[in-house]
Amino acid sequence: MIPYSLFIVDDEDTIRRTLAIAFEGGTGWRISPTRRAPSPPQRIDPPDLVLLDLGLPGMSGIEAIPVFRTVAPEILIVVITAYEDVKSVVSAMKSGAYDYVVKPLDIDTLEMSIGNALESIRLKKEVQALQERYLRENLPCFIGESNTIRDVMEFVGLLARSPDTPVLILGETGTGKELIASAIHYRSPNFRGPLISVNCAAIPRELIESELFGYEKGAFSGRVPPERKGWWNRRKEGPSSSTRSAI
Repeated sequence: MIPYSLFIVDDEDTIRRTLAIAFEGGTGWRISPTRRAPSPPQRIDPPDLVLLDLGLPGMSGIEAIPVFRTVAPEILIVVITAYEDVKSVVSAMKSGAYDYVVKPLDIDTLEMSIGNALESIRLKKEVQALQERYLRENLPCFIGESNTIRDVMEFVGLLARSPDTPVLILGETGTGKELIASAIHYRSPNFRGPLISVNCAAIPRELIESELFGYEKGAFSGRVPPERKGWWNRRKEGPSSSTRSAI
C-alpha cells in the first residue's frame, strides 16, 4: 500500500482528535494534527493532503493555502469552514483548494471528498513512479560523484517542480547545458509535452525576436508571410511543453 500523509489543521481539539481517529484505522494515512498553519519561514515535510480550517487563529486558512502550495504545488487542500460562507469558499478555491466541507462535519461527505482526493493522489504517484522509471531507463544522465555534480542535480530536481520558472543555463561549449535543460524538462510535470530546443546562435540578430515571438499581419512590408507564430506561441498550442535557454 502506498503511504499517504495527512495534515489536519484545526484549532478545535475535538475535531482534530475525531478526524485523526476516523482516518488512522486501516487507511494507510500518516496523520499529523496541528492547531496552527505553518508560517512561511518554517520548513515542513510536505503532506499529500491537508484538511485546513479556514477560521484559524493567527494566520487564516485562506492565507495558509499559498504557503502550503509554495512548499509543494502538488499538495491537495480540502478546506473546512464553520458555515457555508460563499465568499470565503470561492476565495479558497481560487487560491488552489481542491474541495471544501462545511461544519458541522458530515463524515460521509468528508470521506467522499477524501476518497476523491486519494484517487487523484494515487494517480499522481503512479505517474511520478512511471516517469522516474522512464528517466532511469531511457534518458542520458551525468556520470559523476563530486559534490558539485550532486549539487547541480539536486538543483535540477528543485527547478523541475516549478515548470513555469524561467531558467538561463550558462556554460562553455561541451559542458552539458542542453543535457541539463533536458533533465529539468523530463523531471517536471510537463514531461509528456515536447522539449523545444532553439539554436539562438544560428538566428541572425535582426530576426531573433520574430523567430521567438512571431509577428502579426502588417508588421512588415514587402514579400514576407502575413503573420508568423514564434516558437513561444507554438509551444502553447500543444500539450504542456518546456522551453529552456542554454547559452
